[in-house]
Amino acid sequence: MPWPLPQGDAALLALAKSYPFTAFPDSYLLRAGQALPMPARHPELDSYAGRVPVIAHGSNRAPDQLRRKYGVAAEIPVSRAWLQDYDVVYSAHVTRYGSIAANLHHAPGMQVEVFVTWLDVPQLARMHETELGGEVYEYGRLDGIALDLEHGPVARLSAAYVYLSRRGCLADAGRPLALAEVGARRRAHAAMGQLDILGFVRARHGGEAPLDDLILRAIRDPAYRRSLIEAMGNGAVPTAAPHFAALRR
Repeated sequence: MPWPLPQGDAALLALAKSYPFTAFPDSYLLRAGQALPMPARHPELDSYAGRVPVIAHGSNRAPDQLRRKYGVAAEIPVSRAWLQDYDVVYSAHVTRYGSIAANLHHAPGMQVEVFVTWLDVPQLARMHETELGGEVYEYGRLDGIALDLEHGPVARLSAAYVYLSRRGCLADAGRPLALAEVGARRRAHAAMGQLDILGFVRARHGGEAPLDDLILRAIRDPAYRRSLIEAMGNGAVPTAAPHFAALRR
């Protein structure tokens, strides 16, 4: 079951344009719907036993998005981290809430800021409900990576789980376009914010419609959104993730 969208044009447009939503400035603990600075010690979480490290490279890094998906009952530790040899770029699709969402793409020599959500079994099942079952994301494992955590049970992970786009990466002249809102070191890709990338999609595939009209139609008309995604696939760059093995869709 996906999370409910807000009502009214203004709220829908504000949501679509604010992707990937505001990240917490450091590692945090989501508790009772609030993002709290990660305590130095948390007896219940010290071992992180039974929790799966899932890389959040787009909206799932943001407390607001986790709150939409889990409400106020879940307690989730979230580690700020740096992933080597990857960038966070745009997926060649439009979400059901009108944003252009994120994807990971291999970029040797780079480091990109991500967050690791430590999910227990029910929480992972809920995340699958919100990410899988459609025509975009698949879930799998990255092995042989260097993922440096700023807080967590270890300083570095060599394996973690992630959702990657099967639609590929939105590109300009054959080069993926990165998320300007996501921190990076030695980034080689051109970066755009959400408003700019929405404008890019409108200019390429939206015809003469004003941007707000395109966003609202993509939200309310699933057939139109599917046609827009198909058009965005022309010129998209296939997702490159040599460390990834898919587990489920």
